[in-house]
Amino acid sequence: MSIEFAAGVDGGGTKTTVICRTKDGGLLDKKVFGPFNINSIGEAAFMDLLREILSYLSSLGTCRSLCIGAAGISNRKMVECVSAVLSGSKVRWSLVGDYEIALTGALDGNEGIILIAGTGSVCFGRSKDGRLERCGGWGHLIGDSGSGYGLGRDALAAVCLSIDGCGPDTSIREAIAEKMGLKTGNDIVSYVYSNDKSAIAAVAPYVDEAYRRGDEVARAIVRSNAECAVRDVAGVARKLGLESCDVALLGGLMEHHTSLREEIERIIGLEHKGLRCIDPIHNAAEGAVMTALCMMEA
Repeated sequence: MSIEFAAGVDGGGTKTTVICRTKDGGLLDKKVFGPFNINSIGEAAFMDLLREILSYLSSLGTCRSLCIGAAGISNRKMVECVSAVLSGSKVRWSLVGDYEIALTGALDGNEGIILIAGTGSVCFGRSKDGRLERCGGWGHLIGDSGSGYGLGRDALAAVCLSIDGCGPDTSIREAIAEKMGLKTGNDIVSYVYSNDKSAIAAVAPYVDEAYRRGDEVARAIVRSNAECAVRDVAGVARKLGLESCDVALLGGLMEHHTSLREEIERIIGLEHKGLRCIDPIHNAAEGAVMTALCMMEA
């Protein structure tokens, strides 16, 4: 008799992780495929990837339910491709945002909040009755405070003020001159306006180092960005009526004990005593398969 199972897909920009679990939650198999980004790999390659995943699932037994989590689910082409490939199969499937499976995994399916801080930043939450809310995630032109980009942007702005003689000196200026070759105002302007936002975020580690040395400019930058991140957390909690819940901290700036994470935890501890900062319990791929298992039982 064929093994029946549920599968979760975490479709990322560089890789796609698939986890398969039997009805009792036991791990059946796990496999990593190529990137899931339809914009970078093209429609034909994206559909080939979906068929490859389906073939893999068929080789394991009978997949009863499949949850696919990915960024860009509002992209009409992505939805059409997924529907075209899966419509002929007997598997029950759903396509959800990557934040939703991250939220489910990080909080083990419970209500609560996730704060994601990497190059950019965004905050999501779920109530006990399943309502979802978001704060932040507006992108680097009008948002992204409380992120690597936010730290880097504010640091470069502070260095420019220092160069102009309009702001205090900061050791960040010496750090980016020595380690990034940004020695003059022209160097900074060329760097900022000839690169993307990840180049701005690359300055963030030097803010962290300066913060550790007691640099007052760096401390002010970290505090300001932490306050923006906590503002988003408080906003989601307010929308969902969550006076007490876990807040899982995700993303490159949250996975290690950076100065930004420390400030966020400090502010939440002082100002929002019902909220508890935690590390994620599971990853997004596990969140996807958890959702698929619920679909299997429904």
